[in-house]
Amino acid sequence: MNNGKRPKLRIPLSLEEKILILIATLSIIAMWLYLWNMWDEIPNIVPTHFGFSGAPDRFGNKSSLFALPIISSIMHILFVVLSKIPYYFNYPVNVTEESAEALYKMGKQLILLLDMEIALMFLMLMWENIQTAIGSISGLGIEMMGISMFIILGTVIYETIRMMKFKS
Repeated sequence: MNNGKRPKLRIPLSLEEKILILIATLSIIAMWLYLWNMWDEIPNIVPTHFGFSGAPDRFGNKSSLFALPIISSIMHILFVVLSKIPYYFNYPVNVTEESAEALYKMGKQLILLLDMEIALMFLMLMWENIQTAIGSISGLGIEMMGISMFIILGTVIYETIRMMKFKS
């Protein structure tokens, strides 16, 4: 069924979804506060890119550190707005009148889980980037990045399989 014929249900946020939004929001606030708090300690030249080993391989002005919280803030707003229109999402199964509410709830949950996971990953990146810039650590913890990417990919796969198993 195409998106134009899907029921346009308004599904209120569950307590779990509100908690996911809160965690993502607090992560982004923490990013901004950490950057603001550390600003005077950060040298003018900071790592702007890290290689596969986790070691910095490109450098730039410390104002480039604003990219992570800005991108994270924009993404968070977009994810929360998108979660309000789950009838526009692509689903791995046909959306019917009978299955719409359940699938929309799963779609909202997926979007908000990804929002939280990405916000937490960006917070970790911000912390590691600043710690590298001030010389406290030597680069990104590549293991943590691998774990973060595994969690994000795992979430997408898990929720997609859940939707594919759904029978109306």
